[in-house]
Parts: sequence; C-alpha cells; structure tokens
Amino acid sequence: MRISRAIQFPAPRLAAACLLALFLAQAFFAPGLRSEEPKGGWKSAESSLKKAILGKDFVTAQRLVTELAATDDVRGYKLILKYALGGHSYDLDRLGGRTIAAVESSNIRREVFDAVNKGRNVKTKIILLAVLKRWGDDPLAMKALHGALRSSRKEVVFTALRWIRELNSMELSMDPLIDELARRERKPRDRVYFDLQRTLEKLSDQNFEVSADWRNYWKGRKGGKKPVVKPRGESRTVLYKRPSFFSVTVDTDRVLFIIDVSGSMKIPDTVIQKPRRPPEEPGAKGRTVVVNPDGATGSEKPSGVKSKQVPRITRVKHELLKTLAGLPSHVRFGIMNFNHQIGFFGSAPPPLPQQDDKIIKHSATPGLALASKANKEKAYQWVKGLKPSGATRTDLAVARGFEIPDIDTIYLLTDGAPRDIRNQKIAPELVLQVARIRNRFRKARIHTIGFSQAGSTMQQLCRDLAGQNDGKCVLLE
Repeated sequence: MRISRAIQFPAPRLAAACLLALFLAQAFFAPGLRSEEPKGGWKSAESSLKKAILGKDFVTAQRLVTELAATDDVRGYKLILKYALGGHSYDLDRLGGRTIAAVESSNIRREVFDAVNKGRNVKTKIILLAVLKRWGDDPLAMKALHGALRSSRKEVVFTALRWIRELNSMELSMDPLIDELARRERKPRDRVYFDLQRTLEKLSDQNFEVSADWRNYWKGRKGGKKPVVKPRGESRTVLYKRPSFFSVTVDTDRVLFIIDVSGSMKIPDTVIQKPRRPPEEPGAKGRTVVVNPDGATGSEKPSGVKSKQVPRITRVKHELLKTLAGLPSHVRFGIMNFNHQIGFFGSAPPPLPQQDDKIIKHSATPGLALASKANKEKAYQWVKGLKPSGATRTDLAVARGFEIPDIDTIYLLTDGAPRDIRNQKIAPELVLQVARIRNRFRKARIHTIGFSQAGSTMQQLCRDLAGQNDGKCVLLE
C-alpha cells in the first residue's frame, strides 16, 4: 500500500507539530483568556445586563451574571465588575461577589485588583474587599487590601481594617499599618486612627501609643532584638485620655448616643452611692461584658458599702454627662432620645404621645454638634430635661440614627425589648434587618448597652446588634 508523500512527516517534526497544536489549544481554552462568546455577542450582553439593572429586574440580572461567568472570559468579568457590584441589589451583589471569589485566573484577579486600587465606586470597592479577604493567601490580594488603607473614604478603610484583623497576617500587615498610622497621627484623632491602633494591637498583642514606638517594636521583632521604645516626652504627638460611656471607650470623632427614654426607664435599680470607674475597654468584639452597679465586671459583689435605689434614667444621665464633659473639642457628637417617638439634641422637644401608633411625628434630623464648651452646656441642659414615657421603638431609633450624616460610631442604650405603643412585641430580627440594610455600606460601629433586668430578649438583641456591627455589648446590672 502506497502512502502519499504529501502527508509523510519525519518523526521529530511530527512530535513538534503535535506539541504546538496542544499548546495552542491550551492557550485558546485557558480560563480567563478566551472562551465562547455569550449569545448575541459581548455588546448585546452588556446592553442586556445594563438594561436589567436600570430596570431593577434583578432576577434577570442574576441570570446574566451567571451566564457571563460561564464564559470564563475576562470580558465577561469586566462587565460583572462594571455593572453588577454597585449596591443595586443585596442578592445581586452577593451573587457577583461569590462568583468573583471563586476565580483563580490571574488575569481576572488582576481586573479585581485594578477595580479596588483605581475604581471610584465605593460600594463596589467594599464588596470587592470581602473578595480580597477570601483570597488572603494571594500576596497581590493582601497588597490591594493594604492599598485600600489610603482611601479617602473612611467606609473603605473601616472595611479593609476589619478584614486585615480577621486575616491576622502579622508578617504581611504590620509595616503598611504602621506607615498609615504615622501618616494620620498628627491629624485630629478619628475612628480610622483608633482602628489602626486596634488592628496593630490585635495582630501583635502589644500596646503602644505612637507610630515611632510601633516601628521600633516591629524593627526589633524582625531583627530578633528587644525593641527600644522612646520615652513619651520625645514624642511630638499630643495624647489625651479618652472618655468612655459605661466602660466602652469613645474612639471616634463622629459619635451618636441613642438613649432609651421609654416608661420602663423610670424603674429604680440598686446602685452603690460612690461608684468606682469601670475598667477601660473590657471585652472585645463578639463578647458581652456585664458591669455590676458598682462598676466592677464579672461576678464580683460589693461588700461593706452603702447602696440606694436610683432610677435607670438618672444613672444614664449621670454617665452621659460625664462622657460629654470628656469629649475633646474636635469631636462632633449627637444625642437622640427615643420611646415610640424620636427626639434630637438641637431640635424642638418631641411631640406628645399619640394614641394611634400609626401616627408618629418626628423632630427634624439635625447634624452633629462640635464638642465646644457652649454646645456641651446646651447638651447638659437638654439631657437633664429627659423624662421617661411611652414604648420602646428600637427599630425607629436605629433607622433614624442612620439619617444623620457623618456618624461612624453609635452607642445604643436600652432597657427593654422592642415594643410598639400598644405594648405589642416587635421582632428583634426587624431591628437587626434595619441595621443590616442601613449600615451595609456605611460601616458604622454600633456599641450596645442594656439593663440585664430587662430580660433575655433584650440581652440577645444587644449582643446580636453589636456583633453584627463590629461593636461591643455591655449589660448593666
């Protein structure tokens, strides 16, 4: 049998041709490089996704995101990044985030890094920072996470710091954290500054006041030497004692106090006549601290001291006024009181209680006030005038609190489970949902303070609300 010369190849050439064909096939079908186009082409896919999102047809948008991801093409992921991760829909954002987090292609990941480093949409960045946290073993992901610390938007910085704390990578994170602390420490102290300190302490289990001390410690740690810490007098950084509210330190310059003034706040509790100051910073995120009437924590019981019955509202007024007095002059603060209605410091007194729960009047929502001597005096008189009455609409209080611009930290004090004016229970999950929706991209920290005597429902709500929003929960006895 004859074989045509046209199809005869020497063995070496045949092997080389096969290897070349295999290489081209792998390159053609490599993930993130090239795949089948979506039906109708890329322009049609972009137009359809954009139209679905603008029309709030998020079911269709989710289907299109799945189809674009199935192409395994960089162009498809670019469309997902551009349109699907903008805070338009909770479910759409979650689908887009999960889809991107599952990607291993370096080409697609590079697009994500660029979106974090150069993108302008704050909501997109916050979603993608959660993706970077999932890629914590990727050095480029950590680099992008550290780069977010320099963002001009504090919501982005808060998010990045929270994920850095959870990743707990001391070797990779200490240098960029110290650099950022040094850049910010000569400015007025804000929550970003204190969150940087908190993150450094979490990673190292150390506690220093200024960046120079942190740098000396870390330099010595890396060199295997005992760190040299300069005396405090050599630092040009001005330090001050931070005030606290029921043992939770005020570590921000934009703070809102939300105070329950429902009828149950009239109830007297047994307190020590000369209370000791609670310890600073008891507990951490996810942990509940019980503060006894004398200010001690845990199961300690006062002995040999006199006690008296003091209404809860009186205890709260005393503590709040002490906290306000200690606020530095650069801090901006707000105070809200709530029962089944809402009132604000700086606004007219809340209207009289309504018999019909469907009719709820509100005071106008003011901005924050500078902690000047004059404003503190006005706040002192306003707080003294608070009088308990009505029901406990915690859901309204949380919702209205987020209407105040600029706040990044909330202290919520309550002594009861949520109820409406008819004394009907309000599901605690409703309060958590309000905070989840309003705070999704705001990233405010919520600390909760509750009176233990109010029962297990209120206690659990305080724990859940603080845990969900990166805060602390303190239960008073």
